[in-house]
Amino acid sequence: MRTKRALPIVVLTVLLISIIPANSADSVSQSGDLILRNGPWHVGDEIEFSILVHNGGSEPISNFLQVEINGDYSNGSIVSIDSGNSMELKSNFIAQTSGTFVVNWTVYNENGSSESFSGTSEVLISDQQSLFAEIYSLSYDYEDGYSINWGANLTEGNSRLVVSKIYFVTNEEAIIASELEIHLEPGLRTTNTMIGIAPKGTYKVELILQPLDWIPSNSAADEQNVDSGIANLFLQIVSGPSPENPTLDDTVTILLELQNNGPLDTGTGKLIAVDGQKRLLAEKDVPGVNAESEKQIELKINEWMSTSTTTLELIWIMDEYIAKTNVEVVSSNAEIILEESDFSINWAGLIVGVMIALLIIFGVRIVSAKNQIENLETRTFSEKNKKVEEKPETEKRTIDCPSCPKQLQVPLGYSGQVKCPSCLTQFSANGESEKDDEEIEEELFASSDDDVIGCPKCDQVLRVPYEKRPAKARCPACKCIFNAIAD
Repeated sequence: MRTKRALPIVVLTVLLISIIPANSADSVSQSGDLILRNGPWHVGDEIEFSILVHNGGSEPISNFLQVEINGDYSNGSIVSIDSGNSMELKSNFIAQTSGTFVVNWTVYNENGSSESFSGTSEVLISDQQSLFAEIYSLSYDYEDGYSINWGANLTEGNSRLVVSKIYFVTNEEAIIASELEIHLEPGLRTTNTMIGIAPKGTYKVELILQPLDWIPSNSAADEQNVDSGIANLFLQIVSGPSPENPTLDDTVTILLELQNNGPLDTGTGKLIAVDGQKRLLAEKDVPGVNAESEKQIELKINEWMSTSTTTLELIWIMDEYIAKTNVEVVSSNAEIILEESDFSINWAGLIVGVMIALLIIFGVRIVSAKNQIENLETRTFSEKNKKVEEKPETEKRTIDCPSCPKQLQVPLGYSGQVKCPSCLTQFSANGESEKDDEEIEEELFASSDDDVIGCPKCDQVLRVPYEKRPAKARCPACKCIFNAIAD
């Protein structure tokens, strides 16, 4: 009887000894049997509890670790332990409240019906860390776009992973411009990020910091308004034109000031000069102008093409942005002015000429009356001969003015100086043989869908109003005349 009662006691002792905790050298707990990882901890952090368990029995066993803090429980995964082996049991717990708390831990068998062993420990949970984002400045470069200088501030505690996201914001959408993963230490960190050209319609830049695998006490974001388009461009005449009253083929210079009163720098552009007939007189590449500044540029017209008063239009073109101004220029040509003056005041010669013409007409009528007594055949024969003789004298040919689209009528065999009544240009008219050679030449054409058209013979660009086409145009560079037509 005594032997039978002692047997259950021996078996129970063996079972209790078969599951024992193995102390870990890196334990941070006071008791030395439970390990707490990933500390220090703040509200919202995940605390990992770990304990090493040895199976000293002859059969495999399965166990799990349960942790209780302030009435909240967390059960770890079930782990199978072979005979003679040691395994680590883990349980993760999300810190809910700040303060110092007692940790009650227990190792159970796989169904939780039997407690293998248990113990207590202590954990300190700090307040949540805070994260702050701030945009310090935005700078703009016409070629590269915007760069943003910003800061991220993490309060005292653990180092943290965050993702910084920077957006261009329009009325329709937020467009991601930069996304970067950053490892932050407690304190302030400043960064400069290039985010490029703002899409059209952008009115602000927004910075958002998102935590990775931790929970801050606040959301971290900042924003700053921006301008996505260049504005307030002005073009002014500083001095000129020089000479003030240019003559035909003169070189004319004008000093201009490019003004950028907006918040953004401009890129490179072009400066062009167009006269009243929309002829391109000059073109020059100009550099970019910084925000809130100005730049002076001298524009040179190598060949003045007007012989009268004309409105000179000066245009600054930079991408789709245009600024322009104009000035009225009175051309000076002594020969033309003298001819116009002689024509306007020679009234005596005009009256004498009219009187001579009347006398001739009167004499012709008298002669005609006398000839009426001749017979019909003689009169008819004389009239036919007269027409044959007059035909070579009255037959004319058409020539083009080299300075404008005007066409002139000159006698068929005439070779000499001709003056255009429209633009007052004097030029030489060659004989019929030269006219035939010109007609053999191929007629030139050029077309475009706006006021600007290219010369078909060279790279010169000139302006021919779209609404006035088809029209004749003369290239100021190679002097060729071509037909400007609409696309």
